Amino acid sequence: MNKMIINEVRIINNRIEVDYTIHGEWKRYFHPEENFFVEYSKTVDQVPKGIMVIPFLCNILPVAWVFDAEVIVEELDKDFYESIDEFKQGYINMYPGMEFMGKITVNNIKTNKVEGKEQSAVFFSGGVDAYQTLLTHLEEKPTLVTIWGADVPLEDTKGWKKVQSHTIQAATDNHLDFVSIRSSFRTFLHEDNLSQFTYRKVGDGWWRGFQHGIGLIGQLAPYAFQYNIKNIYIASSFSQEEKGKYTLASDPTIDNFVRYNGCQVMHDGYEFNRQAKIKRICSYVTDTGNTIQLRVCWQSSGGSNCCQCDKCYRTILGILAEKGNPHTFGFQYNEKDFSKMIFHMRTRMPIRSNFRYQSVQDAFRRNYSLAEMDQQLRWFYQYDIHQRVGTPTEFLLETFGKFLDGVQRIKRKAVRVGKEVFR
Repeated sequence: MNKMIINEVRIINNRIEVDYTIHGEWKRYFHPEENFFVEYSKTVDQVPKGIMVIPFLCNILPVAWVFDAEVIVEELDKDFYESIDEFKQGYINMYPGMEFMGKITVNNIKTNKVEGKEQSAVFFSGGVDAYQTLLTHLEEKPTLVTIWGADVPLEDTKGWKKVQSHTIQAATDNHLDFVSIRSSFRTFLHEDNLSQFTYRKVGDGWWRGFQHGIGLIGQLAPYAFQYNIKNIYIASSFSQEEKGKYTLASDPTIDNFVRYNGCQVMHDGYEFNRQAKIKRICSYVTDTGNTIQLRVCWQSSGGSNCCQCDKCYRTILGILAEKGNPHTFGFQYNEKDFSKMIFHMRTRMPIRSNFRYQSVQDAFRRNYSLAEMDQQLRWFYQYDIHQRVGTPTEFLLETFGKFLDGVQRIKRKAVRVGKEVFR
């Protein structure tokens, strides 16, 4: 039988470590040489063990459900314990063809509540979604929370310094507090093995389909207890109109049901698509004269925007569609880079033409006439997003686009294998 016994949860300075023993075949989905830790840029010395263990449990429970495992823990916060079945139901609804079994056994359930003035916090990556959520709740003066180990690997010190500097600048500009969290929550699990398993089952990877969302939310629990955080906002990645077209573990049916020590988690901005968020950010900059540096790229190393991936492309186009200047939002590219971007888009568009680009195109058509468009973008302005590949030219473009995508996948796989070799 698959089982995990949590032997000890300890705090050393501002670092929480979890000692555990794993039994059963599911061992292969954990890295034996890496343990779980989470450390904070501020002190968390008043946190009870029933809350200290939550960052770990939020990343273990989905694994336990998928592999029908029992997790045994000595002490746990009552709010969190009672919310488990509620957010588990979100996974069950999201993946109806998959069984979610397993259980958690707790010896001592304790009530913990934040006291004093209620505070707010926003998970802040610096991207479009995060900035839209920050602007929505700016009057609450929320603490900005950035996690090292989410999109920036723990070994990328240079990249993290850039991300941290970006967060500090955003906090300073808006007179906000901030906290950085460093965690092994992605590396203590064998993400590649987990993804291979879940791809076969539901066609989605582990991080995106099972860990993203709850894995982040759990990291904040100890800090939230010590600093009286009552409202926690995690920005939506997709919108209500996209429901059913994608699966992502960060979803209102999961996030909104996670509770601990009296805190309420809210999946924020679900009513807006990405282009609507970009429009709001551009309008804020125009109306206030303030600057915003976006960090949207999860593909590049070094914590900056590569301006060579689909995420960067869509954001650059989205800003241009709202009559903004991408260079002032943190995208550094020249005319040659822009021409290359357009070439890549045109070769890939037949296999990527979908609603993600529809809202960008709608914004161009709303804000520009064809004559006002940059010559290189007129094809996109007139492009039929919903067209089917038919002509020989379109077939060749699609084939070349698939080839380029294949090359990118091989490169990413090589990087992952390299990390495993030198881990």
